[in-house]
Amino acid sequence: MPEKKLNKTQLLYLAIASAGLIIVVLLVLLLTGVSSKNTGATTQETGATAKASSSSSSTKTYVEGKDYSIKYSNSRIVDKATLDKALDNTYTTSKYYSNFIDKNDYNYAKIEILYNKDKNIFIFKNYKVGQDKPNTISSYSISDNKPIGQVTNGYDNLPVVYTWTNLTK
Repeated sequence: MPEKKLNKTQLLYLAIASAGLIIVVLLVLLLTGVSSKNTGATTQETGATAKASSSSSSTKTYVEGKDYSIKYSNSRIVDKATLDKALDNTYTTSKYYSNFIDKNDYNYAKIEILYNKDKNIFIFKNYKVGQDKPNTISSYSISDNKPIGQVTNGYDNLPVVYTWTNLTK
């Protein structure tokens, strides 16, 4: 049987058909997800968006900038070391943020700390999620290094020296 040689036009059609077939196969693979290298492994959610019915929120680790933000301001009024000592003594530090973020009894949206220079005290204003006004306002004696109690007035127009904001709500 004699061999038949392909002419240039037939070679061109053959190349186009081959390229078309390759494109169709690649599109099918992309659309079906075969090329996504799915190994069957699942990813685990972390942070404040994780939802697990059986896990305790105290085991979650929150990340500054993602789950909450901290802003120190008016550093010329009161030094950061004094403020940090008050935060430690009132359990307002990173190891307690899980209580502020997702506990029903706290569930804070924001905590502001104001400084009263005349009385040498900090005023803690705690805002719960969904509230425009603070739910609790308490004071802390810098001289005695201990909480004093609830405050009902005298905190307006004081400078804010610290703000903690819940970014998950």
